[in-house]
Amino acid sequence: MIKVKIYGAKEYWCQVPRIKEGFKGLGHEVTQGDNYDFVYANNFDYSDIDSEHRDSAISNKGFKIFNVLDIPPHIPDFPIDKLKDQLSQADIVTCISNPVKKQLSDIGIKSEIIWNPIKDIFYDSNMKREINCLYVGRWTDPNKRFELLDNIEKFIVGPTGHGANGNYLGLVNDTSLNQLYNSAKIVALPSKFEGLGLPALEAMAAGAIPLVCSDNPNSKLCPDFCVAEPTIESVTTTYNSLINHFAHFQSVIVDEWTPWIQNKFSKFSIAKNIVDLYNSKSK
Repeated sequence: MIKVKIYGAKEYWCQVPRIKEGFKGLGHEVTQGDNYDFVYANNFDYSDIDSEHRDSAISNKGFKIFNVLDIPPHIPDFPIDKLKDQLSQADIVTCISNPVKKQLSDIGIKSEIIWNPIKDIFYDSNMKREINCLYVGRWTDPNKRFELLDNIEKFIVGPTGHGANGNYLGLVNDTSLNQLYNSAKIVALPSKFEGLGLPALEAMAAGAIPLVCSDNPNSKLCPDFCVAEPTIESVTTTYNSLINHFAHFQSVIVDEWTPWIQNKFSKFSIAKNIVDLYNSKSK
């Protein structure tokens, strides 16, 4: 049994609660005490808001694994030097995808890929697909390129809906989100960059079809028929094709992608990957 001390955002929509559940489900202990095998810190916030969490994780003695979600490309003054200084105090730096690994490599940081876990999403074949298009995320973020969906009627899940072109549903818990994914035919994620892009993966875990753009590096985690060029015309055309041939494309998702996503990106698989990495590097 491994004892791990975990730092990170505790809100239900964040990764840390699921990672903790993954460790516990594998029989490991999550502790807040000083008797532990290693510290795992999931993504530092470099603003003053999260300085206590950040400094506490760094000040712990012993073996440290620090995880990076991304270097936000839409924040031009992101404190790269601070990031490098703090990551230098880790025994292992991890990141959540190949694009983030490249970001870190470009600033001289070596990292190992540990995917983020998806939420507790499962495929329910009995659910009726009554929502043609679902969007999950912060639509106001310019990097999300929400305007590429202007020609598509959609339902929106996210932290704000004021001014959104669509039917805003607000923030929802994991149970409700699973129901929405299973009620949707298409889950659109037209972002230019995502550290990983969990809504696209969670969509496939629930048997829905993701719609992503070709210039997003993580579009490679989706089948080719889901990928549009980053223009309103291409996104609309691809969406119409997916809707018109939904039964065919969904059968490909359910048969070939849903089981792979549910296994590879489960909280238990991610916790195991972290433990395996610790065991391989701490000897």
